[in-house]
Amino acid sequence: MMQAIITGATGFIGSRLARLLLNSGYEVLALGRKKWSEVDSKRLCENLKLTYIQLDMKDVSKLAILIKKHGFKIKKNCVFFHFAWGDSSGLSSLNVAGQYENVLYTIESFKVAAAIKCARYIYVGSMEEWFASEYLTLDYKIHNFFNRHVIYALPKKCARDFLKAIAINYDIDLIIATNSHILGPNDTRDSFLKVTMEKLINNEYVEMTSGVQNFDCVNVSDCALAYKIIAQKGKKNAEYHIGSSTPKTLKEYVESMMKFIESKEKRNARVAFGKVSYNDIILDLELFKSSLLQSDTGFKCEESFEDGLNELYLWLKFAILNESD
Repeated sequence: MMQAIITGATGFIGSRLARLLLNSGYEVLALGRKKWSEVDSKRLCENLKLTYIQLDMKDVSKLAILIKKHGFKIKKNCVFFHFAWGDSSGLSSLNVAGQYENVLYTIESFKVAAAIKCARYIYVGSMEEWFASEYLTLDYKIHNFFNRHVIYALPKKCARDFLKAIAINYDIDLIIATNSHILGPNDTRDSFLKVTMEKLINNEYVEMTSGVQNFDCVNVSDCALAYKIIAQKGKKNAEYHIGSSTPKTLKEYVESMMKFIESKEKRNARVAFGKVSYNDIILDLELFKSSLLQSDTGFKCEESFEDGLNELYLWLKFAILNESD
């Protein structure tokens, strides 16, 4: 039986991966900050193959002891997925100290994963790291770009670089994966496309930028499938991007959403492009390519953007959780 340990297992993507792995016959050790009684049962529920441990990442060094206490026996094929990344003030709160604590927790979790004899450690990066890399090359005397997410992205990049620097000293495969914007049901985050969909369903007027920035979106089920395949077929020390392989401008994505809403609600979707100024970097389309992931593992997305819109619509409008494994 295959095994997986997932930090951040009560989150949007982590819980979707946990459900997929459980349905695929995996034994899953889920780690989360919440008490089990507080976990959304639509994200994680009782399962004979599921073990849940309440664990704040600042205490990740205690994981080996907790695993023994809960009777979870690590097998040689166990994969450690690291999704957890927290800040009590929010990821874009500009809390520098809070963000950089996550770097220490990440490094400790990697060391623990190696110590308990996990076969692979998959670090989940962030698309925001691309912005951070660009910001590091700017001249602050000339450029006036601002993106509050960079305060979150710099520590994410720092953790990535630390892991790459120390991996050679540990008997565990390091793989790094980053995903594009994720769309799907039961998402409690204030992500742009989800918030826009909510407003359009409620017939609200949406003001946004001109939408010229390049963007990419993946259905949460496809994203979870990609992480599963990376665990099975990914190559040691590889850095993968999980994307749709067909990135577009943000405006094109919103226009597709408008057409979807108009077909469902039988009324015009009210969006005003260019009402909000855009003062940030435009990422190169090349960054969104998933060719390495496809060539190494054979992964391809199975669901279209319209599929994702329909799943999100059913959830927001009728609280219907419609997902496929």
